[in-house]
Amino acid sequence: MSLRQKIVATRQTIHFLRRCLRANIIPNFIKNKRLHEICGRPKDSRHVRTIEQQLLKMAIRSMRDIMYSCLKKCIVKEKCCERIVPERLWTRIVGESKNICDLIRAKAKTRLKNKFDRPQEPHAVVDTKFRLLAESVYRVVRQYVNKRTAFNLTPSQRQGFKELRNRLEAGEIRLSVSDKGGEFVVIPQELDKAITQLHLQDKSLYCRSTEKEYTRQYRKLNKVWCCVAKVAGLPSSTINRLKSDLPLCPVLYTLIKTHKITFADLSSNDPSVFKVRPIISNVGGPTDKISWFLNVILQQILQYVPAHLTNTNMLLEKLLNADLRGDVVVESFDVTSLYTNVSNEAALEATYELLNDHERTLRLYGFSVSQIMTVLKECLNCSFFRWSGVYYKQIRGLAMGQRLAPVLAIAYMSKVEEPILDRRPVLYTRYIDDCLIICSTQEEMDICFDILNKQADQIKFTRERPRENWLPFLNIQVQLSRGTVRTKWYRKPSCKNILIHCHSAHPIRTKQSVIRNMFRIASRVSSDTDLMTESLDLARKVARSNGYPGFHQDSQRGGHFTHRRLRPQASVNKAVLCLPFISEEMSRAIRACVTRCDLQEEVRVVEIPPGNLSRKLIRNRLYDSLCDTPDCIVCPFNRRGDCMKVGVIYQIRCQTCDAEYIGETGRPLRTRVREHLEGLRRSRIQTPLGMHRIECHDGSEFEISVAILAIEADTPARKTLEAFWIAARNPQINRKEECVAITRDLAPFLDLCKF
Repeated sequence: MSLRQKIVATRQTIHFLRRCLRANIIPNFIKNKRLHEICGRPKDSRHVRTIEQQLLKMAIRSMRDIMYSCLKKCIVKEKCCERIVPERLWTRIVGESKNICDLIRAKAKTRLKNKFDRPQEPHAVVDTKFRLLAESVYRVVRQYVNKRTAFNLTPSQRQGFKELRNRLEAGEIRLSVSDKGGEFVVIPQELDKAITQLHLQDKSLYCRSTEKEYTRQYRKLNKVWCCVAKVAGLPSSTINRLKSDLPLCPVLYTLIKTHKITFADLSSNDPSVFKVRPIISNVGGPTDKISWFLNVILQQILQYVPAHLTNTNMLLEKLLNADLRGDVVVESFDVTSLYTNVSNEAALEATYELLNDHERTLRLYGFSVSQIMTVLKECLNCSFFRWSGVYYKQIRGLAMGQRLAPVLAIAYMSKVEEPILDRRPVLYTRYIDDCLIICSTQEEMDICFDILNKQADQIKFTRERPRENWLPFLNIQVQLSRGTVRTKWYRKPSCKNILIHCHSAHPIRTKQSVIRNMFRIASRVSSDTDLMTESLDLARKVARSNGYPGFHQDSQRGGHFTHRRLRPQASVNKAVLCLPFISEEMSRAIRACVTRCDLQEEVRVVEIPPGNLSRKLIRNRLYDSLCDTPDCIVCPFNRRGDCMKVGVIYQIRCQTCDAEYIGETGRPLRTRVREHLEGLRRSRIQTPLGMHRIECHDGSEFEISVAILAIEADTPARKTLEAFWIAARNPQINRKEECVAITRDLAPFLDLCKF
């Protein structure tokens, strides 16, 4: 056991020394040798620095040799003990040894981390300013905490909101947003289930699966990721952070395409009448974090796709640079259901070619192209999801909701459109699945359309011609006339023009930015004064439909909003003070506090608006908020599925003596509770429940209940909340070292929490 403990401590020391070497930091045990005095050179001499680094490397090698020597001795001794000691006793010894090693590892990590990340020296002036700011903010919050804010909903709207929420909780309806319009869609749950079941009957797209197959695949993904990332040289902390040991199973939900149904169809109960867009939510899923990392790499190849558009400005630039002499023809092509019809093999091949061709100009973070493709393929193979408790697998195409889908679809389309680019049309450009093409003749346009439709069996294009000489594309309309191009702002008929409403509980600055940005875009995309007037009229109409008054015909900006003075760009190094948005009056008071404390150059105030209707009413996991934990101890005291919540402050209550324990975790709650139960079952004195069992119940087992006190994703904020809860409740099971002290600046806020 002592050898194991020595190995653990030595390994942490090696990690610390290697980190010092990478960061070009010299540890104190080398600095204290005063090599510059021995060598007779200046303290910051390059020669002295080189000697210090060589000594550091020698220290790493020496510690590594010691660790390997101890490891060999330990293996030999453990084998001997395993033969001599009874199996049951040996298993118990090994288990306790692991617990002790875990404690040693944690203490060594903390000690060495504190050595490496030493806090900067205190700054009396700045500290005083921030202390004054904390006191000023407290006074403002204290002043407004009991003030009742005005409702921005009418009594009838509040009654309607309450009725919707009651019917949702009763399982009568499902609330979602439409596919493109953004408006709410209220549909009976029975009809919604029938629509989704009809969609899942497409055997060419989906097949039934099992939880066992899903688990096996995501574990394989984690194994491949760890092996490849380790070879690529990624730090172990990054590798572990990006893999998901206990992921949420992705779920399917559908968005109704309201722009493709008639008014008469709204009263129909026939599921075949409704067209839907399937979305597979991968948030918290097995590929979520790994695909994010891959996406960071793959986003770089888009600049090498000739036809790819990144924004409207790029489209306008291409139109202005196009040779439009003569009677040219313009049309737009649209791919039908691009994501689900992409060939994954062809998409991987196209991605590989782009990576291979431009490898030298890309930042691959130590990965080779083949390693990236290995992990990418495993991510695509993990295309499982769940709906209404049943597991499925998508066997064709890309899932909308998968982070990698847009990049892979763009790479795939770059291969499909190669024959068109070889024909050199006047202009060919594309945004995801929307293509704008300009040809010299109608015959050439028809040939290009036929060629595109023959490139892949599943990929089919539709076409749209100009109406009254105007062709809509993205958020503009294009007109070609006598070698010139004219453009104006455009809103699709399916778009319901929903912006942040004038009466919405958002800061006035946010509303100003939204409206000004809309007017700026309408003005910028218009090619002449007459079209700009038309575009601005449309922008005023959109603003008025969202409750913004005061938009006159001569207004080119946000109507009743005053013109904002240009200010220097905010420093990215400013500390962010996040506060919930209560009212404009309170926000102004907080900003005045920052100014009075002379911290306007160091602090940036950010107001967080309250939850909107979508956040309060829409549930994408409506049919899959199920608990699959055997004998779950969390969900019986909370809502079903709460055991999988992450970033929570929780309370454990002893059912025998009502003693409480308060803790926090960034992992799924059931994982942390399982660790508590293991400590309780084994009576481990290192764990709070194990100690409580021994000290208060004479070793007798007891039942517990678990409650979620708060949810907070940000780690520092969560730990602060935990400290507040502990200070307010004074739980008996928490040990002294777990009771984090609340600083003097934050202590006054405790009485505002109303725990």
